[in-house]
Amino acid sequence: MQGFTRPEQRAILVLLSTFGLGTLFWWYRQSQPLPAVSPATVAVFDEFVRGLPDDSVFAPASFSERGATERASSARLDLNAATINDLVRLPGIGPVMAKRIVEYREANGPFKSLQDLCKVKGIGVKTYEKLAPLVVIK
Repeated sequence: MQGFTRPEQRAILVLLSTFGLGTLFWWYRQSQPLPAVSPATVAVFDEFVRGLPDDSVFAPASFSERGATERASSARLDLNAATINDLVRLPGIGPVMAKRIVEYREANGPFKSLQDLCKVKGIGVKTYEKLAPLVVIK
């Protein structure tokens, strides 16, 4: 290790040793099988989960993506009342696109149909298809 001072050589040696030991430890942990979980432990856990209140943070087993879409559709965003901050929360809409939507609405009046959204520069068919179920015209 020419070109390094004595303290630098020691620091490099410590770093390399730490990396090597970490790699060996990781390799050892990967080669060990995971501990088995006894059926009694699973039963205790299931009992605990059943005892949780309905308003807990755990999603019920019947939760599905379809259910999430249904909930989202019930709280759709009104394009004629939405602010830039509201629009940014929509998928595929950043601050620039949100500003364009608001500027289009201010220049041309309120949106009359969802298809008017395609008239905003930068919103094509794919973006429209993502947004259509999430927005409404009131």
